[in-house]
Amino acid sequence: MIFMKWAYLKNRWLIATLSFLALIGAICLLSYKHEPRYHDSFAQGMTSEWRAYAGNWEVLGDAIRNNSDERGAKFVTGSSAWQDYQVDGDVLLLGKNGDAGIIVRSTDEEEGVDSYSGYYVGLRDLNNSVTIGRADHGWLEYQTKPVQGLVTPFRWYHLKIVAVGCTIAALASDPGTGAKIVVAMREKDCAKAGRIGLRSYSSGGLWKNIRVEPASSKDLSALLQNAPVADSPTLMQTEAGFNLMLPYSKRSPGPEELFQNNRAMGIHTPSLGSLRFSPDAGTKHVTVQGSVVLTAPKLYIEDSSGGIAVDAREAASAKIGDEVEVTGTVEPHEAGVILRNADLRLLWSTGPSSPLSITTSQAATGAFDGMLVEVEGRLKTISHTGTNTVVLELHSGPVPFRALLKETGNDRFFDRLLPNSLLRLRGVCVVDPAYTENLTSYALLLRSGDDVETIAGPPWWDQRYLIEMALAFVLLIFIGALIYLRAARWRMSAVLEERSRMAREIHDTLAQGFAGIALQLESALRETQQQVEAKPVMMALRMARESRKEAHRSIAALRTLHTDQSLENMLRKILLSQIAGTGLEMSISSSGTPRWLSSECKEQVLRIAQETIVNVIHHAMAKRITVNLQFDKKELRLQVQDDGCGFDPASAPAFSEGHFGITGMKERAARIRGKISIISGKHGTEVLFSVPIPPQRNHLGTFILLCIRNLLGPLTSLARHGMFRAKRG
Repeated sequence: MIFMKWAYLKNRWLIATLSFLALIGAICLLSYKHEPRYHDSFAQGMTSEWRAYAGNWEVLGDAIRNNSDERGAKFVTGSSAWQDYQVDGDVLLLGKNGDAGIIVRSTDEEEGVDSYSGYYVGLRDLNNSVTIGRADHGWLEYQTKPVQGLVTPFRWYHLKIVAVGCTIAALASDPGTGAKIVVAMREKDCAKAGRIGLRSYSSGGLWKNIRVEPASSKDLSALLQNAPVADSPTLMQTEAGFNLMLPYSKRSPGPEELFQNNRAMGIHTPSLGSLRFSPDAGTKHVTVQGSVVLTAPKLYIEDSSGGIAVDAREAASAKIGDEVEVTGTVEPHEAGVILRNADLRLLWSTGPSSPLSITTSQAATGAFDGMLVEVEGRLKTISHTGTNTVVLELHSGPVPFRALLKETGNDRFFDRLLPNSLLRLRGVCVVDPAYTENLTSYALLLRSGDDVETIAGPPWWDQRYLIEMALAFVLLIFIGALIYLRAARWRMSAVLEERSRMAREIHDTLAQGFAGIALQLESALRETQQQVEAKPVMMALRMARESRKEAHRSIAALRTLHTDQSLENMLRKILLSQIAGTGLEMSISSSGTPRWLSSECKEQVLRIAQETIVNVIHHAMAKRITVNLQFDKKELRLQVQDDGCGFDPASAPAFSEGHFGITGMKERAARIRGKISIISGKHGTEVLFSVPIPPQRNHLGTFILLCIRNLLGPLTSLARHGMFRAKRG
């Protein structure tokens, strides 16, 4: 008792300890998961943990670059559970009249200007300032401070932002001049947690050395150093309001102004489409204008007449959407012409151009070479080349084409595209063999993964789906077969258990009852003096003894069927015990290869053999019995011979006269589709019993046939019922 109490207390202590450790582990895991620590992997070309909302993002050296002038492009990473932390990073503007910076505590991100909830600190060259404010699908500007000198594009600046509680402060510094400026804000109902992000507005940008670490009030105080903290917005701004602030008089002339100035100065800028048919290709020095539609792997510009590739000296400064003026030499190319040794001049910045929607047949003509187009096609395969390029092989009807995109580490979603899916793709159409490899009529140069849109998945009759459906069907059949076999095994176990129970019941009731009756009759015989009176008692005693033997034979048969012995051993065990004490000789033999038999078949064979031996013992006056089992390919034969006096099978008493032996044997044979014949004469009796052996059992095939039969049965019944109703109608 003391030991049991000690074990109980020990188990409770062990369970409590394990529960406590599990709780501590869960808390540590959650704390680790949401701990604001991060360092970018741009130098390794990895951006898989980032998610883009508009823009055209690619890794450039150890930095991430947005090649688009799109307003409000965002690149987000981190956990929405990050609370108090500080962010360090270097920022570079790629154009004028815009800003670029870092977002903190960002949630609910969407594509669009200020379409997120969080705080933003950015460098703005429009008014040479650092700005901080709150975005909540709108913009509240809290503080803007001018920078000493100028915020110059293509120059690195360092930003450090600390967010603790409801106070957000930022330090902007110029590593070249050492100039520093601090901006800060405080909100009453603030966003207390969220991700970090990179953002640019109306200008591309570069970011590098992005690091996130936990922060405390000490870090906030060290950054502020008594700098003023704005607690209310100074400006509620929208995109339209910001556009009104743009100093158009100070920037490059607009398209109408430029056209008027060029016409007044006698300057002619040919259309890009006309350069393809220029007779002076190779020597002609031209100046053209166009909008940048692609920056990598090659710079492409287009206008309303066509597009052209440009080999510019300062191509790295161009961004998608820039309107540029290019001066260079028209050089013939396999697929047309290219501007070599070109000088690039930015005219103005706009948003990305809209693609021209065309068919693949139109694209295959080459008339849209160098232009930004939109086509649809079904995906065949996806591959990755040694030059870190994703290649999509597609087709639209009989026209094959391909799409190419330089891998940035953020395009792994391509691996989730299913073959034969219908895709809509936006990219620059080129017929250059360097990209088509002479395998297709044209290729699309994609700008980012956002240029691929899935319209529809593979059709249900797609080969992949059919294979998956077939595998699923086979798996279901396999599971069903296992269930069927297990159920059959359970059923057989239940049958065997029931037989054991019946054997026990017969032993404990009938056999014991017959033994008691025989004992009482023997006692009565000893007390009876008159022989006449003793005859009925002796008859009853003999019947009781026979009934007891019969009960023991039934018990032996039931017990034997509960084992996994061969049929020959079962016969040997039961029949030899049956003739014990009778003086009969018996030989049991078997020939052929033993085959699998059902339990019911074995039971009927044993019962028929038992009944045959009982008849021999009671009526044949035989001295020897021969039992032979013969296994053939298609049937099992049982032969029982004796050397007794024989009888006439035709005149044997039937069950109507109270004799059930031969009738029972024939009924048992018919139950398992067997045949029984009795041949008897002066020299003995021969009982021949044969039963067909089913072919080797195929559980899976049997289960399929059962499923088909069970399925067709109700359908046939419904069809008959419908025909019957039709006839009645």
